Amino acid sequence: MPEVYTDQRGIEPYRTVMAEAGLCVQPVPMPNARSVLAIRRGDIDGLFAAVNDLPVLAGVAVVPGKVTLGNVKGLLIVRSGDIAGIGDLKDELLGIWLGETWSKDLIASYPNVIGVPRGPQMMQQMLREGRLDAMLMDAYSLKISGGVPDGYKGIPIADIVVHSWLRAEFSEFLPKLDEGTRAYQQKLLALSREP
Repeated sequence: MPEVYTDQRGIEPYRTVMAEAGLCVQPVPMPNARSVLAIRRGDIDGLFAAVNDLPVLAGVAVVPGKVTLGNVKGLLIVRSGDIAGIGDLKDELLGIWLGETWSKDLIASYPNVIGVPRGPQMMQQMLREGRLDAMLMDAYSLKISGGVPDGYKGIPIADIVVHSWLRAEFSEFLPKLDEGTRAYQQKLLALSREP
């Protein structure tokens, strides 16, 4: 489970809906890069990922759930001004969440990129301190980590589809995982409407 999901929207509601679907889960918050390594080593049995190349990255057989966990926008966060996309960046230091691969094709030819290991909160801090000029982040993580900072703007640059993934040896549990994922979506929707 990505670290940004560790508040009331995350661990307990997820555990509850999965139990109701017939699965006993123990969510573990961890950075994206570490979760790929953890599934490879067998430390975890499943993860949330927006990565179509996860089977290659993980180095083990994994299967996606059939239910999409969510669709979010990938955003370029830059100072308010003339920049309208990645193509307009010149020499700005661009921060990306270490282990995140949704943006790799978008930034393939841009040389001034740094992977930030602690994700959204650290990127927000680095941006405020002037250690980053721009960052790429999904809209959900941006919202949870404080939103677009004053003096900056968010430019949609990608559509990201998030799935639950399981190690292939647990594929028999996919129907229950999908049932729980649907319930989790409803739970998140209900929580988002609370004041």
